[in-house]
Amino acid sequence: MRTPAGPRTGPPAPPLPGGVSSVARIPGKAAAWTAGALAAAIAVAIGAAAGGWFLPLLVGLAAGWTAPPGRLRRVLAASVLVTVAGWAAPLLWLAARGIPVAATARSIAATAGLPASAALIVAVTLLVAAIQAAAGFWVARTAAYWRRAG
Repeated sequence: MRTPAGPRTGPPAPPLPGGVSSVARIPGKAAAWTAGALAAAIAVAIGAAAGGWFLPLLVGLAAGWTAPPGRLRRVLAASVLVTVAGWAAPLLWLAARGIPVAATARSIAATAGLPASAALIVAVTLLVAAIQAAAGFWVARTAAYWRRAG
């Protein structure tokens, strides 16, 4: 026999894993994370344009150190996305100004003995930024764990 649908009584059900994040429930926190990500992307872009190839590692370290324990995957993905965007911005800026970025990438590919594909070299360049951010993130998470444990 079916029971009529009505208001539930009793305690509310516990939240499901992967549900709405706490960032969305606290006013202003999402804006702070977005502003921080934008500032990091701009800093990486300026640094990459000035030759600071190591800035994705620093962004990963900072993100890993400050990441809340329940949000590690999201913060890791965000830090990788921010650093890749930061490294891609100067390449796009140079290409928009008429600098032969694609020709330089093909030349680098030919020198390295790879197929003369500009897209391949740009993708590898952005992959290096992603790897640096991920490595910095996990180094910082390990240091934070050992700091708490010891």
